[in-house]
Amino acid sequence: MNASSSSHLLWNFTAIAATLPTALYVRDNLFSLYRVQGSSMEPNLTDGDVLLVRKADFYPRRQWEQWSSPATSYEEEVANQNAIRVMANDANSGRPIGDELVGNTFLHPPMIHQLGSVVVFRAPDARRYPSSEYRVKRVIGLGGQIVRASDSIHRVERVPPFALWVEGDNHGVDATTANDTAKSTGGGNDAQTTTYKSIDSRSYGPISKNLLIGVAELVVWPPTRWGSVPCIYSPDPQSWWE
Repeated sequence: MNASSSSHLLWNFTAIAATLPTALYVRDNLFSLYRVQGSSMEPNLTDGDVLLVRKADFYPRRQWEQWSSPATSYEEEVANQNAIRVMANDANSGRPIGDELVGNTFLHPPMIHQLGSVVVFRAPDARRYPSSEYRVKRVIGLGGQIVRASDSIHRVERVPPFALWVEGDNHGVDATTANDTAKSTGGGNDAQTTTYKSIDSRSYGPISKNLLIGVAELVVWPPTRWGSVPCIYSPDPQSWWE
């Protein structure tokens, strides 16, 4: 190996050593990629979509100041009030809302306050913690709200302050879907089983924000699916404040 090759190899090694810690920090605290598995988020997200997930709120104090400023529309006022309520609930639940060193720059994990956001979280039904298993679902109810589950107009749940109610976009049923959760109705020989395409809060209840990984922002793969992840919420309220 000549001197030129040795110098080039040393330069490559130095570059990797210098950038690897930054890359790992970004992956663990700021942004990372996750793949959608299964059909529970169809038609908006499909099996195999790769999502760019934001793991922190950047400059959170600026956001808090914006929420307390006068709104320019009714929708903005509702969103601001939701955010303030969630921030208060998080603080009352013991979560710090920022410190001088880090809190002014980013808050990890992000404070979810927008209904209809798509979130990634560690599976609450995993056998051990921490787990490599994760779920991708849409936020239907915020901590402190009352939520009506989509499987029944008669099922109303209260979401704990430091929690979220999440559901898949695909509300269909399919007895052959491997990742479904079964709900039995009736009794005796007349018992029937309804199998949902999504395992979500209808099965395991509200999820703690301690399980939260981040918010899905973009579909980055495949190229034909490139674009922002839609924030969708039904105009017919499925959740509300008391």
